[in-house]
Amino acid sequence: MEATMLDSQWYLGVLLAGVAAHLVVLYGTYRRQQAAATTDADAATVENGVIDCPECGTANDADYRYCGGCATQLPHAGALNQQDTGPRGSLFG
Repeated sequence: MEATMLDSQWYLGVLLAGVAAHLVVLYGTYRRQQAAATTDADAATVENGVIDCPECGTANDADYRYCGGCATQLPHAGALNQQDTGPRGSLFG
């Protein structure tokens, strides 16, 4: 009977891991759709080498890819030179 209990706990662990993986994929899809929904009118502009974060309003240097206040990817980050960005590949984009 003890072996049956261990087997059921193992299956439960596998089930929970599958649910967690599914949630990660759904979250990535949601984030990708939110980024695509952003219009050009919502995009921040770079003025005097400073860009304001559209989420929290923090002023960041124009060469930053992510906000220093909330870690949101800045809208102009796709236009930056990606030569020195490090290894390619990401879970969500």
